[in-house]
Amino acid sequence: MTHRPVHIRGGHGAGSALAGRLVRRGGGRRHQRGSVVINATLALAVLIIGLLGTELGYMLLTKRDLQKAADLAALAGAQQVQPTSCSAAQQAALSNANGSGTQGANRNLPREFSLAAGDVECGRWEATSSDPSGRRFQNGVQPFNAVRVAMQRTPAVILPALPGNGAATLAVEAIAARQQPQAALSIRSTLLTVDASRSVLLNALVGGLLGGSLNLSTVGWNGLLQTDVQLLRFLDALAVDLNVAAGDYDTLLRTDASVGVLLDAAITALQNGAGGSGGTLDSAITALQAIRAAAQAAPALPLVQLGELLSVQSGTPAAGLEVPIQLFQLVEAMVQAANSKSAVFASVPVSLPGLGTVSVKTKVVEPAQISAIGNPALARLDPMGENRIFVRTAQVRTLVSVELGGLLGTVNSLLDTVTGQLAPLTSFINGVLNLNLVAAIGNFLGGILCGGLVTCPSSEALSVRIAPSPRIDLGLGVGGGRAYVSDYSCTGSDAKTLTVPASTALGELQVGSFGATPAAAESAFFSSSEIPQTAPVSILELGRRTVRPDGCLLTLCSPLRWKKGSTWVSDPKQADFTLESALGLRADTTVAGSSQTLQYAAPAAANLPEIDAAAPAYQAISSTGIVGSLASTLANVSIQPYRSTSSGTLGNLLFGTISLINGLLGSLQTVISGLLSPLLDPLLDFLLDTLGVDVATTEVGARLSCRRGAELVF
Repeated sequence: MTHRPVHIRGGHGAGSALAGRLVRRGGGRRHQRGSVVINATLALAVLIIGLLGTELGYMLLTKRDLQKAADLAALAGAQQVQPTSCSAAQQAALSNANGSGTQGANRNLPREFSLAAGDVECGRWEATSSDPSGRRFQNGVQPFNAVRVAMQRTPAVILPALPGNGAATLAVEAIAARQQPQAALSIRSTLLTVDASRSVLLNALVGGLLGGSLNLSTVGWNGLLQTDVQLLRFLDALAVDLNVAAGDYDTLLRTDASVGVLLDAAITALQNGAGGSGGTLDSAITALQAIRAAAQAAPALPLVQLGELLSVQSGTPAAGLEVPIQLFQLVEAMVQAANSKSAVFASVPVSLPGLGTVSVKTKVVEPAQISAIGNPALARLDPMGENRIFVRTAQVRTLVSVELGGLLGTVNSLLDTVTGQLAPLTSFINGVLNLNLVAAIGNFLGGILCGGLVTCPSSEALSVRIAPSPRIDLGLGVGGGRAYVSDYSCTGSDAKTLTVPASTALGELQVGSFGATPAAAESAFFSSSEIPQTAPVSILELGRRTVRPDGCLLTLCSPLRWKKGSTWVSDPKQADFTLESALGLRADTTVAGSSQTLQYAAPAAANLPEIDAAAPAYQAISSTGIVGSLASTLANVSIQPYRSTSSGTLGNLLFGTISLINGLLGSLQTVISGLLSPLLDPLLDFLLDTLGVDVATTEVGARLSCRRGAELVF
């Protein structure tokens, strides 16, 4: 067989191409091996980074768990800490962190991280202490009120063989203290219920202080008296209306608000369930809406700040604001605050026996501060300083003007009293001045001799008359009764005390004349920063009248005639009167009030309830009221002789010889006090009691919470 040669086209070129392809295929394999190495390296790096990230995450998670366990343990310990013992606090902290079993359900930490007794310390934490670290914790200082948990743990690392990746120590710390004690004071009106007559007075009084009118039913007023609103809910509702950040109560208390906005917030809080229920709640809401409508219809009232009515210590936690406030007191304080900033005064018509209706005018000088809340530990450092817990009643001025001309019985009593005592006074004046004043009409008639055809001689007689239209102004200024926290103690689980110095309202009663007219008296009394001094009110005027018998036969004289101009009249009241002097009524009595220190003490809860109790424990402080009995107050009324503008020698004599007419003054004093006391006692007692500024009695309510759980402070 013959073999034929095979020829490949392309010769050298084709072979070269094949060889080239074979060479390139061998180089690709080497390139793929290099790529695998790079990818493996990158994957390893990513794995290491991932493991390191996981380890870092594990460390962060472990630290977070440790911190959480420390926080919870500190809180548990602080709830059980005793003033002089740490064992209960340590046990509570250990049980909380470690659980009841080795791997019990209550266990918060892995077994290797269990809390040890040495990690728990008891001490004293004070919010006011200075500590650059912010801890404010003093280890071992009694009385204990705080627990510190400090833990240092070294968890295992995931890559121990990695260079530079050594074990790291985690340190956490937590300090928990018992929540600061919270005390609340309130000061209230002694008004407990409203009847029909008092309802009319309240409508006139509250409506007048608002500058308008009010027509609220007896049911409405009693609804306000019998319904409380929770302070915290009221503040939260007000914050929404005033666009203040939730929880920023310091700013809220300093924000200006209208009476209408304040009333709207109270209505909202009640509608959201922060008050009473049933018919009482409905009547209270209806009453608030009526008062809001009256405030909106009245002329523009000045804005007020809630902090003028309710004092909340800066930094007080929200839990400390869960205090019920009586709606009647809250409304009264709002109205008083608005009135104290305006020129408006309330004109209250009051019916007085024998005089008909008398207008009594009232203005608030300083509103009441009805409630105060704060930490008694801070208040104790400076009881009247920045952190004081202080309440007061309102400072009110009341002006009553009484026209005595309508009291005919009193006028006659005054004339009879004075006329019967003129004889010795006339004899004295005649003896000193060598005058010929007739001592008494009987002596005059018995001592005159004249013929039947001869004109009878005339003589001057000492005479007395009631001053034309005498008006007595009675001005009453009542300063606020007050109370404040000066000390407290929390010595046991339920043993606590609160010390509250308190005083009744200061009062000043002035009787006399504040001005020639009622309008002038109002201007002087209400516009002055201090109550102006009174001038004596001219009640009785002493002077001379000319008198003679119309005719005589021997010693028998016909009826007397009194000179009037060029004629003679039979009625001495119509005769000419020459004023010499006057007897003026004036009183200026100050009652300094009464002070005492009130002590509230538990364990009996009724004696000192918790901060959120439905009602505080009330104690009263009493004194002799300035109007408790005007009869005794007016026993010191001075009946002052004083010169008239046209007085002559007789006026000067009377002014300088007061001691010679003591009998007359004493009799007048009895008549005046007997007149004014029955008229003004019930009026002012009724009015002041309605205003909540009773001078004689101040009632102070107290609440104190020593242990309201615990809080983390570091």
